[in-house]
Amino acid sequence: MQNTNTALPRDYDVVGLLADLAGTCSKSVINVGEPAPRLTALVRMIAALLMVLALLGWGARVEATVPQECSLSADTNPQPNEGPTDELLYLPSKGTLNAVMIFVDFPDAPQSETTRSLYNLLVPDARRWYREVSYGQLKLRVTRSRSWYRMPKSSIEYGFADGVTFEEHRAYIADAIAVSDLNVDYSQYDLAYIVSSQGAELPISPTFTAFPGSGVLVDGSEVRHAVTFGSDIRVPRPNYGAHVLVHETGHLLGLPDLYEFGAEDLFDALRFGGGWDVMSWVAPGAHFLLWHKLKLGWLKDDQITCVSSGQITETITPVEVARGLKGIVVRISPTRAYVIEVRQLIGQDRRLCDQGALIYTVDAATPNGSGPVIVQPAQTGTDSAQVEQCGPLYDAPFDIGLGEVSLFSDTAVGMTVELVSRNRKTYVVRVTKE
Repeated sequence: MQNTNTALPRDYDVVGLLADLAGTCSKSVINVGEPAPRLTALVRMIAALLMVLALLGWGARVEATVPQECSLSADTNPQPNEGPTDELLYLPSKGTLNAVMIFVDFPDAPQSETTRSLYNLLVPDARRWYREVSYGQLKLRVTRSRSWYRMPKSSIEYGFADGVTFEEHRAYIADAIAVSDLNVDYSQYDLAYIVSSQGAELPISPTFTAFPGSGVLVDGSEVRHAVTFGSDIRVPRPNYGAHVLVHETGHLLGLPDLYEFGAEDLFDALRFGGGWDVMSWVAPGAHFLLWHKLKLGWLKDDQITCVSSGQITETITPVEVARGLKGIVVRISPTRAYVIEVRQLIGQDRRLCDQGALIYTVDAATPNGSGPVIVQPAQTGTDSAQVEQCGPLYDAPFDIGLGEVSLFSDTAVGMTVELVSRNRKTYVVRVTKE
């Protein structure tokens, strides 16, 4: 979860919910508050100006990765959102991200695992995930520290157990950097992954994202992007720890949470997006939605068809493979659109429970954690085993065949989507928009 406030924000308290979510509600802290105290007066003034401009929408450097005819305005909705990404705040989504992974323990939770075992829990599968899902356009290079570093306070003193403020999070990261700085040159890295010892009072894995001037100064540079891993990485599900890293790194790229903040139980929280994007539920480890791949710049303009009115028929290929037309975007307002894409049980999506044409709305003006993406289900099955594996929208795709639904209509906006035919893994889709 991510918050943006004019003062140093207190993160949403999801500790009670996390017992059910098993790590789903990852939290991120974005600082637009007071710059670091060691900055000079001039830099303080610049940082304050950047903060004001960002709040007014004037200081952000947004990256236009979506074709103009498909683009959505976030209006006054703060980052992260489903509109253009603020490249001043977030990491680049192409090329190689150089990360360092350090390991910290505490007087009340001494280390009992090897750094290699934790690295293997988190990194190799996550690297493969990003390589596949980005079509080779984003690579993670993670350097593992071979030592454990003892933090100066007990784990309970860092305040994570009841929801962490930006100040608490920054102080924790600053301590981790201080105890490891003798052996780590932080100026060589784009981000830091900080892994806590088993038994520490850190139940969750929040993401730290700060504007320039508000991070942690070290080695002549500033750490503004970090993930602090807690006990949720040890949930005993296949590749779960790696999927937590994938989800949290997605926040560092500017993607919002798709689950609902404040929900009382896991499957209520997943009612918007189910398991169809790792930014909704980490357990299935599903690909990013087509819209997120578009937002991150991983698709070419000719891989998307944008529609505002009229009728169009296109052959859509699965989002899991690099080639071909990936989907149709139907913009229905300056902030809102329908997206039609095809999902198949391929690669990282092999753990999903169904396949076919997925239809959902995207609203760039809807706040993070309030349903910026809403999947429109063809069916709403109640098979408990499949819900447990893939979430409450496990059979959402439209398809052709016995017992399937091949037609979607939204009369309020004058739009219909019809699956005309299927050839192995591709679909011919006709969209009509009044």
